[in-house]
This record gives sequence, structure tokens and C-alpha cells, in this order.
Amino acid sequence: MKTSHHHPSRAMSQDELEKRRMKAAGYFKSGETNGWICKKLGVTHGSVTEWHAKWKEGGTDALLQGKYGRVSKLSPEQEKQIQEDILKGAKECGYDTDYWSLRRLTDYIKKETNISYRDRSVWHTLERFGFSCQKPARRARERDEKAIMTWLKTTWPATKKGVSKTKQPLAFSTNQG
Repeated sequence: MKTSHHHPSRAMSQDELEKRRMKAAGYFKSGETNGWICKKLGVTHGSVTEWHAKWKEGGTDALLQGKYGRVSKLSPEQEKQIQEDILKGAKECGYDTDYWSLRRLTDYIKKETNISYRDRSVWHTLERFGFSCQKPARRARERDEKAIMTWLKTTWPATKKGVSKTKQPLAFSTNQG
């Protein structure tokens, strides 16, 4: 899966960087010198030397974009288990409430795998797993869903009709008296 998104500190996307390496491969094929290629593409001699070595070893396929960044500290099995545990919920994993926070996840990963992460690294790991940050809606403990649905279906429409006939403004009060 190719993407045009790029790291904020990079001037070029992964796709653009790959295209540049492919241009270099064409120049390698035609016998151009590494010095000429680095001037032509505006890159360092070290980069061209690295690309050339990869190209000689594996051809243009060796210059295709791959995975970038650090390798996960967690094994694929550990990653799968952590994902499953997150989906079970925090309560199932021994916490008082069913909400995951970065601190709680960091501690949980350390407890389960004996691997230490910083909160920000856990955040990146969660994004890689496909999870996103979500703040739960605050709801009253006494909330009665059945009563709310009844009110929405019967009381509210009647109230709305009555107000529209009298053209009076509708006001709600939180005072119960």
C-alpha cells in the first residue's frame, strides 16, 4: 500500500523518495558515476553509494520503499495478544474501570510482556494497530434509556407541537421544585 503522506520533518514523501532512487537506478544502469548522480539528484555521496550497493545486490527491487522506523520491541505474538486484551477491555485485564489510558496501557504492556515503553511510543504502537484516541461520553449512572426513548417518542413531539401553535419560546429549567 503506497501513501503520499510523509513524515513532517521530511521534505519529500516516501513515494517521492522512491522515485528518486529509481532515477538513480537508471543512472547506475547507464554507467554514470556516483559523483555525477549525487549532483544530478541533489543527494549526498553516502546515499548514492548505499543505493548503488543495494542496486548491485538486488536490482531495482532493492531500492523500493520498505518499512521505515524502529522495529517493534514486541514480538508478533505479543502484539496480537496485547491487541486482543485491549479489545476485551480494561476491566477484563484487572482494572477497576473499563477505560484505557496511555499510562494504563504502558503499565499493562510492561506487566504482561516485561517490555518497557514510554507513553508516546505506546501511542505510536496503538496507531499502528489501528486504534484511535476516543474520549468516552459522560453519562449519569442513573440514566434510564427506556424513559429517555419514551420521552423522545411521546412527550417531546407533543411539546414541540404545542409550542409551535402558541409561538411561545421553549425554555428548559434544571430546577426541580
